[in-house]
Amino acid sequence: MRKHVIGRTALLALVLTIMAATQAVAVHEVEFDSHDINLRLDVESHSAFIIDCGSLLLEEGWNLFYISGKAEVSSLTIDEQYTDFLAVHAEDTAQLPDELRGLDSEFFAEGNPLMVFFEFASEGEHRFAMSYRSEFHQDVGNMRFSREHVGGEVTGTILDQGAYLSPACYFYPQGKEATSRFLVTADIPAEWECVSDGNAMSDESRWGRKFQTWENPFESDGLMFMAGPYVVKTMNADGVDVRCYFFEADTSLFDDYLTSTVGYIKMYSELIGPYPYNQFSVVENFFPTGYGMPAWTLLGQQVLRLPFIRHTSLGHEVLHNWWGNSVYVDYDRGNWCEGSTVYGADYRYKLLQSPAAARDYRKNILKEYVSYVDEGNDFPIREFTSRSSPGTRTIGYGKAMMVFHMIEEEIGTTPFFDSWKRVYQEYREHRISWEEWIKTFGEVSGVDMSSVIPQWIDRPGAPSLAVEVESTNVESDDALTVKFALSETSGLDYRLKVPVRFTGPDIVLDTSVLLISTEENFSLSVPAGITTLEVDPDYHLFRRLYPEEIEPIISGVLGSDNLRFVSTSEEDSVTDMFLQFGENFTQDSVIVEGPDILEYDSRDFTPIILNPADLPDYLVGLISVGKETVLVDDTEFSLAGHTCILTAEKFRGFEKCLVILTSDFESLSRLGQLVPHYGKYSYLVFEGSRNVAKGQWPAKNSPLRVELFD
Repeated sequence: MRKHVIGRTALLALVLTIMAATQAVAVHEVEFDSHDINLRLDVESHSAFIIDCGSLLLEEGWNLFYISGKAEVSSLTIDEQYTDFLAVHAEDTAQLPDELRGLDSEFFAEGNPLMVFFEFASEGEHRFAMSYRSEFHQDVGNMRFSREHVGGEVTGTILDQGAYLSPACYFYPQGKEATSRFLVTADIPAEWECVSDGNAMSDESRWGRKFQTWENPFESDGLMFMAGPYVVKTMNADGVDVRCYFFEADTSLFDDYLTSTVGYIKMYSELIGPYPYNQFSVVENFFPTGYGMPAWTLLGQQVLRLPFIRHTSLGHEVLHNWWGNSVYVDYDRGNWCEGSTVYGADYRYKLLQSPAAARDYRKNILKEYVSYVDEGNDFPIREFTSRSSPGTRTIGYGKAMMVFHMIEEEIGTTPFFDSWKRVYQEYREHRISWEEWIKTFGEVSGVDMSSVIPQWIDRPGAPSLAVEVESTNVESDDALTVKFALSETSGLDYRLKVPVRFTGPDIVLDTSVLLISTEENFSLSVPAGITTLEVDPDYHLFRRLYPEEIEPIISGVLGSDNLRFVSTSEEDSVTDMFLQFGENFTQDSVIVEGPDILEYDSRDFTPIILNPADLPDYLVGLISVGKETVLVDDTEFSLAGHTCILTAEKFRGFEKCLVILTSDFESLSRLGQLVPHYGKYSYLVFEGSRNVAKGQWPAKNSPLRVELFD
């Protein structure tokens, strides 16, 4: 997840107009060109003392910028001249002079920073300097960061465990949305290390403190800063300095992370172009995060310890240094970089693993679309900025990835990655959106890309396909003619290159047809011996799946709008641990209820049931539960020390449910954090918090598969 985006409605306006009693006064947001930040951490007081110097663009008259809501500004100079200023919060604008009162609340910045107003006599570029102190003491206990939800997000805090400062806490002055140059020198405790965007420039120790400087060689839309009591280890990747900043408890992970990171940098340098920085750092955080910034990634301790992170999320964050941190996102026109990064990282690793793994990945995206997205929360890819829920992730990451995949299927692998190279070469340090990508794909491949943006980027939804075989005629001993109708049933017009597969006992024939209207008739000659026709059997199209194509899966349950947690235990300690489990799946308050709720008339919720008295009929034949053991997928597990998490359908009138069988209640809290990562599976078995089995129940036959001679 690329990190730097700040939700700030105020910064969308170039000029704020304040209506006074007798006249309209224009107030202009400052545009910062550069920041040279000197920052001293005082851990004991949870504060930072900061001097920021640089250049900015001003307008004649009143100017405005924003700084931390708890900042105590000592001085502000413009061109080395002390400047009078007014600093107020949004709720205190009544303290402003009459000519500035009446500021429209729609322009107030999120996070309630101080609004700093000052008058200036001339427009143009000027030098500024300001000094200030601010406390950053945010509770990290409520932070939630998972694959499904981001909540209680921390913007800035300075604690004994470490210091974290993001653009959203306004630890440096901000104005109009623009990219800036950043240089930061941090004065930190002697036993600490710090990391910020870009390259490490210097590291000195004096006066019982440590002084470290970082500089981003490129313009950026924000600055992140992290410091803490880290142990550091390095490795070289063709001239790139790869570093790990881990807490002492996790130094055993050094070599694995360094080796993996070196591999990713080499892979993407060959695939796209030279790595844009001198180094890359993997940094451990003391609260949950999974962020990617220029030349570093910040991973929460629990995330860092997950065994699969090195093979998935780590490469994703490395790739963001090309997509998002070198070629910038024009958020006003849509965030493309998560889709491209998922394609080049998470999905590409499956593609390199095997065709079957890649097929499963594509199908899982389509299943998540059914699980998490409906008419009430669907939206065009164009409107995606960042993920905040399973639905936004499914569209901005999953559907966008499938757009890149469908383009590669359309134009071919070589033109596809030649286009990646050209985008990087031509648009580095530029803000772009889907238009630049699609233009490049078309120019490199010579293929008409005009339908991509209207049908995939600018409108919500997904096509639904149907097939009907009209006739199968034997033309000769060697050939058949199959006539079939292919239709798109969503009611929207699509131009689709639809994969079609014909199979027989010893034959597999893959081809494709072009669907350009809601229904088309096709007649294809195929070899004798063909017995089956399948439409898109490998899920190359982003489309709405039939229920028969989807086995019960965990994400299908977690995507419910109304989860209810049901326990057969009356022990308070079990209830508390089940509550902690449930808090990972919903942003609403969790209440654990008794089994009586399953007898109510209402079926407008999806139950997650802890140790039910009777199992759903759906599970008969799939698992077998004895007095001391449970048999899952032909493997027997002891009920003592193991937790089984099982999906099911059609239970007591509920369309779907999740069943948990366990006596290891102490592990429930940690399992709640892990389970969302396994959303594509139907069942899971854990020993403590270690996954020992996972799999999918069998799906029914797809309506897009037709037997030709039934």
